[in-house]
Amino acid sequence: MEYFYTDGTTNYGPFTLEQLREKNITAATKIWYAGLSGWTPANEIQELAGILSSSPPPVNPPPPPQPAPTAEVNFMLNRPPKTWLVESILVTLFCCLPFGIAGIIYASRVESKFYAGDHPGAQQASNEAGKWTKIGFWIGLIVLVLYFLGIMFFAFTDGGNFEKFTPNY
Repeated sequence: MEYFYTDGTTNYGPFTLEQLREKNITAATKIWYAGLSGWTPANEIQELAGILSSSPPPVNPPPPPQPAPTAEVNFMLNRPPKTWLVESILVTLFCCLPFGIAGIIYASRVESKFYAGDHPGAQQASNEAGKWTKIGFWIGLIVLVLYFLGIMFFAFTDGGNFEKFTPNY
């Protein structure tokens, strides 16, 4: 005879009586086989009495420790790596256009690669987007500091004297 069982959402089977023994079903597990009018709890079926008494109760293992997010963990959680898109756009607008654009290009590839199944490629695109965004930020900051220092130098030296540049009428 072929038996089927359900967990409430999915039906499993067909199984022989010996195969069903290996499934560690409980008394509350719903069983069906040809001849039954509907799903019936396992403890109400005579043939399964030997299986239920010998099957150990299910043991819930402790939850595994939570590892630090990596490409594999992000894949298992169905979460793509950091895209760096917002940061790349800000670097493009306020700091350094070429490096920000490179960051945007790589950032736009992260999610598409991840959802296409190329998880290592998505992680690599994320790393590249972060690299170009950081390079653009630091270069932009250095240029801004040098510009400020140049203005200060110009203002405190003779270069701040504009009288020699004004025409005499």
